[in-house]
Amino acid sequence: MATSQQFLVCDASTLANFKQWASAISGWFATAGWTQATDTGQVNWSTISTVPGSNVYVYEIWEPNDGLTNFFVKVEYGNVNTANAPAMRLSLGSSTNGAGTLTGFFTGTQRTSIGSITPPSTSTQYECDFSGAPGRMAVMLWRNAPNADNCTQVFAIERSVNSGGTYTSAYVTLYTAGGNSFQSICQNSLLLGVGPTVPNTINDAETGFAIRSLSFGNNSGSSSFNGGIPMDLATPVVGFFDYYGTSIGVACALDIAEGVTFTATVYGSTRTYMPSKNGTLLDVGPGRSVGANTAGFALCMRYD
Repeated sequence: MATSQQFLVCDASTLANFKQWASAISGWFATAGWTQATDTGQVNWSTISTVPGSNVYVYEIWEPNDGLTNFFVKVEYGNVNTANAPAMRLSLGSSTNGAGTLTGFFTGTQRTSIGSITPPSTSTQYECDFSGAPGRMAVMLWRNAPNADNCTQVFAIERSVNSGGTYTSAYVTLYTAGGNSFQSICQNSLLLGVGPTVPNTINDAETGFAIRSLSFGNNSGSSSFNGGIPMDLATPVVGFFDYYGTSIGVACALDIAEGVTFTATVYGSTRTYMPSKNGTLLDVGPGRSVGANTAGFALCMRYD
């Protein structure tokens, strides 16, 4: 397990700016113990000469390297809708054709940002939080960037777990959230040897996070009770009852201090979480827009 906090620019107006944030994510996959596949056509951070244009992405292919049934993650770095607006696209597959195309069973593409965003600065660097291990990955980009620009973006990749929280080879789930569109709040699982739970012809399915409702008490926007603050962890939707994951959770916004980590006991182990309620992350829970007493939510990303 490993974590890293880095400060990176949320901008792609220059090659240097684009490479700073994108290559940092690439480097984190390697640091966390993942293996880069040998597919041709992958971006070379030493020789790339131009910034991808609007809705153009460069890619890498990564494998988990944890000894369980293998899968592939296609990680794409680029700009969404307007030039200089950083975003990522991710998808899962059981195999590739060796040239960057996922084959066999594979998911549709999920994006960390769908609507256009305005980069807040070409020089100011904002907090980015990284957590991972050989079979798990979680990244929160630009957590403290100006909220009006909706820059904060999150993705996480996690295997299925058994009743004790140990990873298994049954399936892998991809979570994305961020930007300024609800369609970025997605989760989709790839059952290894079976297929994706959302058809691979559907991209950005806006499935949202599968969590239990967090009740707001007395119109206060808080769920605090008996000296405790509840948080729920997202459960993969795989066609049968299964155990919740550990990488992505949701809490009520008024119960959480922005960017202040907290711990929770998960499957008998103490886990640390990094919360954010910036931008669209305020809408990751159920019933966000149903009433004035709804103060919003905080996405909680595993950070250990």
